[in-house]
Amino acid sequence: MRSQRVFYESELVNGSAGDPVLYIDYPDRDNALLFDTGENHRLPMEKLADLTAVFISHHHVDHFIGLDRIIRANIDSDKVLSIFGPAGTIQKVYDRIVSYEYQYFPFQRIVVEVNELLPGETDGRFLGRRAKLECRRRFPKPKIEEYEIKEGVIFEGAETRVEAARADHVIPCLAYAMVERPGFHLREDKLERGLLKPGLWTTEVLRALSTGDVDPKQRINIQGGSFSVAELGKQYFKRTRGVRVAFVTDTTMADHVSAGLLRLARGAYQLYCDSFYLEKDATRAEKFRHLTAAGAARFAAQAGVDQLVQMHYSQRYRGQFQALLDEAREIFPNTIAVGLD
Repeated sequence: MRSQRVFYESELVNGSAGDPVLYIDYPDRDNALLFDTGENHRLPMEKLADLTAVFISHHHVDHFIGLDRIIRANIDSDKVLSIFGPAGTIQKVYDRIVSYEYQYFPFQRIVVEVNELLPGETDGRFLGRRAKLECRRRFPKPKIEEYEIKEGVIFEGAETRVEAARADHVIPCLAYAMVERPGFHLREDKLERGLLKPGLWTTEVLRALSTGDVDPKQRINIQGGSFSVAELGKQYFKRTRGVRVAFVTDTTMADHVSAGLLRLARGAYQLYCDSFYLEKDATRAEKFRHLTAAGAARFAAQAGVDQLVQMHYSQRYRGQFQALLDEAREIFPNTIAVGLD
């Protein structure tokens, strides 16, 4: 396993045995990402309000039922919330939003930009369909525009981008990977042990470091003192090459998707992966288009990931979840499960 420090916080909200919901955030920035919108009551509303983008794998209830809380947490915002999903996502999100009545206060200026991705003729390409749902216009029926997506990159933020690949499920389904851009990141551990308190100065220093040419004489005032930006950069920030985090659920490794899924997960620091069945139930797994724990482990090994995080255990194994973990570890030792205690 490669030794590296990560600067994002990730939370598999319901553990390995619940709805597969992954929340990723950089604590010093307002740019959280959410992968799948299943049951999410364990996430406080303020965390949902920090979201900048949401990525839906498919529309089964255990992957989609939490959308209402996301809309509720953001309805009073003045921002663009991006949502991505497979075919049908625009209509389904629109239907959910307009099923409620709103008072339409002037400060409710949120725009929900919904994107649905239809696989193209070649692997890694998608036909995108986009619609803007605007609160200040009282959510009229959206106009849809089409666009082409190349190389699987569907979303780009200041610190990260997100890629997509087709999955093989009983209905249209997508897998995703967050790819962190190389650059500088705040060292929270140093900040906690240091004398300086968190504040806007971290953003100013980060902006200066990102230019690649910090003036040695540049100083900044913090808590009544004057500090060298260059020295602050050395003490409280670290340059990283960036990491990849893959989210793959409700799929098999069928020939028509395996190359795309492997490309999505290759070299990932963490692979959050569907581990629905035990290998003894492989026939059932194939029928319902899920991976076994052993299949997820083989996928992790082939993709060369650092760590496999199991998720989406079938409830048929309640009371024997440890068997799913043990099965994977026989093939890929660095496998973990969340919330089994």
